[in-house]
Amino acid sequence: MRLLAALLLLLPASQAGAFLFWGGPRYGKAEAELAAMKKADARGDCSTVLGMAAGFLSLTPPSELREEAYVYIGRCYEREGATDKAITLYKLAGGLYPSNVLFAARLAQIYDQAGFYQNAVPLFLKVLAAEPGEVEANLGLARAYSALGFLSRADDFYSRTVALQNFSDAAVLEEYARCMLRKRDWKEALFLAGKGEARRPRSPVWPLLEARATAGKGDYSGAVSLMGRAETFSSSRKLRLERALYLLLGGSPRRAIEEADRELAADPSDPLASVVKAMALYNLGKEAEAERYFEAALAGGPFTARLAAAFLPGPSRKEAGCAK
Repeated sequence: MRLLAALLLLLPASQAGAFLFWGGPRYGKAEAELAAMKKADARGDCSTVLGMAAGFLSLTPPSELREEAYVYIGRCYEREGATDKAITLYKLAGGLYPSNVLFAARLAQIYDQAGFYQNAVPLFLKVLAAEPGEVEANLGLARAYSALGFLSRADDFYSRTVALQNFSDAAVLEEYARCMLRKRDWKEALFLAGKGEARRPRSPVWPLLEARATAGKGDYSGAVSLMGRAETFSSSRKLRLERALYLLLGGSPRRAIEEADRELAADPSDPLASVVKAMALYNLGKEAEAERYFEAALAGGPFTARLAAAFLPGPSRKEAGCAK
């Protein structure tokens, strides 16, 4: 007993408590249950993990064991679609273990995917303050800033992401390039499209993105040529009509009408083909003829309807404003 008392005097209070109680029957059971939860999590058996959670926590296990258990429980809440429970748990765990940025990272991803970008941003920043090279946090922050309209900030974090990935993820390169088109950074969009094409050749997306950047620079002839290359990989109505639009913008309204007429022959109610033909007719000074095609385009999506309404008298503008 004297030896035990002497040892306890030499140890800090927290370690002394662990010396007395760690490995006792209660904590031994907690360790065994945590090990079982870990195995269940590894094999994707979330019903077992969540079924054991309440019993495990009722054992009042040490802080280190609870911290690990919260990882498995939170992950299983996410897998099971119990998002509200996952959020609650990650908030609790993040408060209890502020140095463990995993909880902030998971909460940030949930907010990002749910569209709560303003909530996600400070959490991603916390993760990156601790781990600047964390790819998912850099990408998540880029997406959040892009969705919030902070395109220069998004550019910074997309740039870090693709550098960390060594430009290997074609989907992220496409996402980044589309953000740069919104930013009107035509040079960067072209660069990224080139990198993407090297990773995933023979995809129409790269010449399509290049065409949009080229058109943004005012080179409509170059955009037409690039759209033609996109069509060699995958011909679609949208690609063909976007090419017709560049023909129109490049000063070839009659060729644009020919392209639109081919689509209207296949589907006379096609709103996109109608608006392209209408704008080409309007460009040729045939306003009266163009009007009926603008009217037909009002049945299209919001963008097409608003574009058509801009060329029509007042009442049609109001109708387009209500279009869904």
